[in-house]
Amino acid sequence: MAGKAVAKVDETKNQITVFEGLEDLAGEGFSEVTTSDLAIPFLRILANVSPQTNKREGAYVEGAEAGMIYNTVQNEIYDGEEGIQVVPSHYNRRFVEWTPREKGGGYVGSYDPVDPIVGTTTRTDRGEDLLPNGNILANTAQFFVLLLHPTQGSQRALITMSSTQLKKSRKWLSQMQSLTGNGKNGPFVLPMMSQIYRLRTVEEHNDKGTWFGWEISRERSVDLKNKDEKAMFETAVGFARSVKAGEVQVKREADSTGGGSDDSVM
Repeated sequence: MAGKAVAKVDETKNQITVFEGLEDLAGEGFSEVTTSDLAIPFLRILANVSPQTNKREGAYVEGAEAGMIYNTVQNEIYDGEEGIQVVPSHYNRRFVEWTPREKGGGYVGSYDPVDPIVGTTTRTDRGEDLLPNGNILANTAQFFVLLLHPTQGSQRALITMSSTQLKKSRKWLSQMQSLTGNGKNGPFVLPMMSQIYRLRTVEEHNDKGTWFGWEISRERSVDLKNKDEKAMFETAVGFARSVKAGEVQVKREADSTGGGSDDSVM
């Protein structure tokens, strides 16, 4: 994996020279844009099979290596050893249907845990749950987060975990729920978005092969006395409520990093 620097982040591409009068028209043209019209970037771990790491692929990103973190909308890569900072906003679980990689891979559909399709799978020797049509149904933890971008402020994003990474998701959720405060009515569980976490990537392996997975650590609490951090917290609260209300649509037209599994064997 590359060194500590975050690779290929253009610090100016979202910054425009402001001319007199533009501020008076702030947001003009976006009055009918809703959250469902916006693409939420996925933050994914790149593997050797990811097209972003292959110079002969159209999706190649200069400097991309297995173990880096890829932003699917900004088309940016972040160093996996340095990691990224996120504020988790909302969690849910879905069962995601994928075409097997050997058949071309690709996203098919997403289902609630109570959907009858969940009960139609059979477990393979590889530990995958297969549907009658031969597709894979992956139990997937979904973390809707604010990515604390190094140059562009906070951005909405989605981190998914399946297969071996489900252990990481359970551990993260347990860690978050263990954080409590003392209120007027006694102890209470702190809201998910009250904390900042750092996500790095680490090499993992079992008898099936080697891949990169998540390593998650808590950095600190959001400083609600700080004007900017309070605004960020309020943004995270609004994001969570939008997801819960069904106003945020996850669009997985395809997994552009090379398949649906979090265990992309190297």
